[in-house]
Amino acid sequence: MSSGGKRDGIILLAGMAVFALLPLFVKNDFYLDGFILIFVWGAFAGAWNIISGYGGMVSLGHNAFFGIGAYTSTLLFLRQGVSPWIGMWAGAAIASALGIVLGVICFRLRSHYFALATLAFGQVASIIALNWRGLTEGAEGLTLPIRPGFAKMIFATKLGYVYMGLGLLVAVLLITYLIDNSKLGYYLVAFRENEDAARALGVRTGRVRLAAMAISSALSALIGSFYAQYLLYIDPSSVIRIQIAVQVALFAIVGGVGTVFGPFVGALIFIPITIFLRARLGTALPGLHMVIYGGILILVLFYMPKGIYGMLRERFFPSSRIFK
Repeated sequence: MSSGGKRDGIILLAGMAVFALLPLFVKNDFYLDGFILIFVWGAFAGAWNIISGYGGMVSLGHNAFFGIGAYTSTLLFLRQGVSPWIGMWAGAAIASALGIVLGVICFRLRSHYFALATLAFGQVASIIALNWRGLTEGAEGLTLPIRPGFAKMIFATKLGYVYMGLGLLVAVLLITYLIDNSKLGYYLVAFRENEDAARALGVRTGRVRLAAMAISSALSALIGSFYAQYLLYIDPSSVIRIQIAVQVALFAIVGGVGTVFGPFVGALIFIPITIFLRARLGTALPGLHMVIYGGILILVLFYMPKGIYGMLRERFFPSSRIFK
């Protein structure tokens, strides 16, 4: 490994060590919640980035996959006694299958038409969750019993959730890195840049996109399952509302779509802003964080079209094989 590669590796390990060790010195549960939310939304944005960032198919329906994971693991646990460690994989399988079906139907659409189709899919999923009261209890939601236990994925302290969230984030980053350095990643980028040229070179764009959609959907569901165990209560507004899809897309776009670490950087910027505003202003100025989100998005689109992480990477790690 070159000296530059060693330096980048040391920086990466140091950053991971900070995120792994810092929560041990935080005693306030409010701030530990911040760590959990950064990890959850950073991981979710990373999962969205696989199909929308690398593949260029902007999905506004990933809230459906997130909600499927949350509801599947919760319902299996409450009604069948199945551990969430197993239920989360059932949710991932269902979400992956639905993602493939959605892809088969909608991948024929281009540009904003695909985004609108996925937006409709997410909205339909939200309506079903709200009205299928026999299954989801509708707006009343489902409550998980507060009985800590590893098998139940319910931890006695916030630290358990912190490290579970960190583990999911690292898994998403690793999977994204592997995709970025594989034929799948190259094919996705080729399709994103020029679909006709990719097909002319023999890339089976349909299979490539379906594979990316299956992975992205499954990871979103896994994260949704963990989020349900963290909240211990779910309803359509908390895990499947359309704003979730818009928010996760915003994090990835501002951080840097089509990069490994960009979506996490987006969450690292936006989540603390949201927490600070809610803590300081409470209900005095509801929705102010969305105004700030919009302002940041406009500035990034104008001055940093590759996202904040993309700009930082070009400046400090232009030839790095690690910071992608």
